[in-house]
Amino acid sequence: MPRRTLNVSLKNDPSFPYESKSKKKYFVFLLIPLITFALILLINAEALRSFKVALNEWNIRYDTFSVEFADSISVDMRDDIKLELGDIEHEGKKRFSFVDEQGDIVIALSDKENSFLTNYLIPVGHFYWIKDSIGIEDIEEKEIVVEVGNAYFVESVLAKYLDIKPNIVEKEDVLSYLKENEETAISLLTLEDLNHKYQVLYLDEKYFLDDFNGGIEFHIGVDENFAPEFLTNVIIENTKDLYSSLEKDEILKINMSGVTALSRNLAFKIEESGDPAYPAQYIADFLGDADLVHTSNEVSFVPGCQPERSMRFCSHPDYIQTLEAINANVIELTGNHNNDFGAQFNTQSIEMYKERGWGYYGGGLNKEDAAEILFKEKKDSKIAFIGYNYYDTIHNFHANLAGEDRAGANSFSFEKMEKDIREAKEEGALTIVTFQFEECWSYPPTDVIYPPCYKPLSNPDQRKVFRTAIDYGADIVIGSQAHQPQTYEIYEGKPIFYGTGNIFFDQILWIGTRQGMILTHYVHENKLLQSRITTTLYDDDMRPYVTDGEDRELLLQLLRDARD
Repeated sequence: MPRRTLNVSLKNDPSFPYESKSKKKYFVFLLIPLITFALILLINAEALRSFKVALNEWNIRYDTFSVEFADSISVDMRDDIKLELGDIEHEGKKRFSFVDEQGDIVIALSDKENSFLTNYLIPVGHFYWIKDSIGIEDIEEKEIVVEVGNAYFVESVLAKYLDIKPNIVEKEDVLSYLKENEETAISLLTLEDLNHKYQVLYLDEKYFLDDFNGGIEFHIGVDENFAPEFLTNVIIENTKDLYSSLEKDEILKINMSGVTALSRNLAFKIEESGDPAYPAQYIADFLGDADLVHTSNEVSFVPGCQPERSMRFCSHPDYIQTLEAINANVIELTGNHNNDFGAQFNTQSIEMYKERGWGYYGGGLNKEDAAEILFKEKKDSKIAFIGYNYYDTIHNFHANLAGEDRAGANSFSFEKMEKDIREAKEEGALTIVTFQFEECWSYPPTDVIYPPCYKPLSNPDQRKVFRTAIDYGADIVIGSQAHQPQTYEIYEGKPIFYGTGNIFFDQILWIGTRQGMILTHYVHENKLLQSRITTTLYDDDMRPYVTDGEDRELLLQLLRDARD
């Protein structure tokens, strides 16, 4: 189980005479008699010797107290608490021992005011589930699947804090059971067990990693009828960081979107609206609500650019207001249209990003700059962004690739990718690798459901390339090339998203190219807690918006079919 490690020493035991943290409150009351007593000792050598003997006897008195756990405390939590308290000792004598019954101290579920630990039960399903939300009533009606040995703990929490009597099922492999029972089961995990292989479910429309009300809060405390106050203080001091260390403002939130191409027919729409941020009108608040906001911008800003219906793309410099509207600050440059009007405008566009303090990767001012890993450090996490243009490299289309003195995209090789990922991991960073891969180009003649492009390509072998990045050590792998969403999977315990689709573009003839995905990664101290999928769609007006209901389920079902 993931857990925090504490260095426990005698200084965390406020009951020890010379290390008491509560002694200051007695100082004023003891000052006058202490001064008087000190004067007596100074003039009476025999009294001084007697005091030293008494002090020595007081110093070595260090009692051991037995700790009992109520049945409602899970086995894992008992082990964590034992580990923290079991190290407290003086000259080889333990402060605490652990017993099954009749303990001097009883640790149990408690109310918030009398607790020393706070944790949550978080509703989850399988990462592949289409369903992403439940209500409180579902907790009572569905099977609650938990690991063997945790049933009584979960039952006790739900009974005490929600007054619910659940139907609990214990399984050795909770994930596999959830995968096969989407309609009938859910699971509840504590903070330390939460990981990206599960899908956090909305609880009564609240998403836990954005709002802790999306979980079921519970508390652990010492039964005050049994424990002296100073022992409660010892326990609090040594267990306070076990489960309460996750705060909302400590979670790094990363939003990653797909293809941005502010050109062609979308440019006509922008001009007609008179608003350079027109494409972002429906999505800006959602997409911009993150610490890091990424998009793959495939088109450079060219002064005087006029809309035209061709495969030679440019964006008017005013259109950068669309990226500003979504709070973009990580720009991917692996796309294959940034040099359509010349590398000099790619250079100017990169300077525009730099002026705004935005990071960029997967392309750059020259070959060396394009190959640089983008490191972003925030909220005690370090993220590495690495990007490659696979398409132009494999086809020897050098015009869009960076040269010694020419701006362009970062070229690809397996050797380079292995070296880059190794470097990022040596820096201790959570590593995200993105690709401009080959496009599918199997779009239907009309707006019908047509599944081939939802799958990874077989030639070239997209699955092999993306999985190799995981084999080299990447934590998340994403395809930025796809003009429609492609399926996703967990491979070797890590998420792969083969294509995120369009976010800002003009392809409206096919349902697949109007659909898109925004990936939200939640990271805490370099650990990936979740990669949440938000589905999007745009209509003839080319302004994407978040979808739910049938539109969301349609896309996720197509992606599920493509994976299976």
